[in-house]
Amino acid sequence: MSEKYYKADYKVRIADADSRGLLKFPALLQMLQEIATEHAQMLGVDYSSLAAEGLGWALSKIIVNIDELPKWGERVFIETWASTRDRIVTYREFVARDKDGRRLFTARSQWLVFDLKERRIARMSRVKDWPRDEENFANGETFDAPFEKVETADRIVENHARNDDIDLNAHVNNSVFLIWALDSVPDEFQRDRLPERLKISFLKEVLPQNIISSQCQLSGDRSIHSLVNKSDGSECARINIDWKQLA
Repeated sequence: MSEKYYKADYKVRIADADSRGLLKFPALLQMLQEIATEHAQMLGVDYSSLAAEGLGWALSKIIVNIDELPKWGERVFIETWASTRDRIVTYREFVARDKDGRRLFTARSQWLVFDLKERRIARMSRVKDWPRDEENFANGETFDAPFEKVETADRIVENHARNDDIDLNAHVNNSVFLIWALDSVPDEFQRDRLPERLKISFLKEVLPQNIISSQCQLSGDRSIHSLVNKSDGSECARINIDWKQLA
């Protein structure tokens, strides 16, 4: 297989499954993060390679479309590749299937490089280029449309950034943002729904011991989320989830 593409499969562990035996949404993000990391290692642009230059990767935006969530014990077969790249951002694509080749979910993601010392965005030119397929995208999603922001919260939950939430870049891992957002969705809303589309825009990093206000606004079958750092009032992430009614 060309270096442009990378495939791996992962088992849905018991810790990855929810009360219905389906893959948890944050665990889905962790799977995507894992295969992206493995491919970056193969391409020589992984965490260790960038850290030697004082740089790190940061997920900026992601959109996930879900056809079906895999079940506990099943294996998920994921293919990933890098697509376009410009001065500031680069894009990575994902397609996940079951053992029979049926599509489970797709994702498009946007990544930034940031300076570990200065804690600010760096130019992509500081990282060597890598094999990409600029003509192939996982789905028809784009990042052009703005993400909805909470205007009037229906529910607010406070979360503390724990030491266990911190990743190699010394800030809260992206999957934890989704855990915080889902904590603010009322149980009665989630009980008879499953997620079918997720959009996350990561706006500002969260550091150890920060307190985050997770705000949720419900609009039909959509939950709109804003994560706000209570120390300075800054919005750290904006998350939109479209849900479908259980049959």
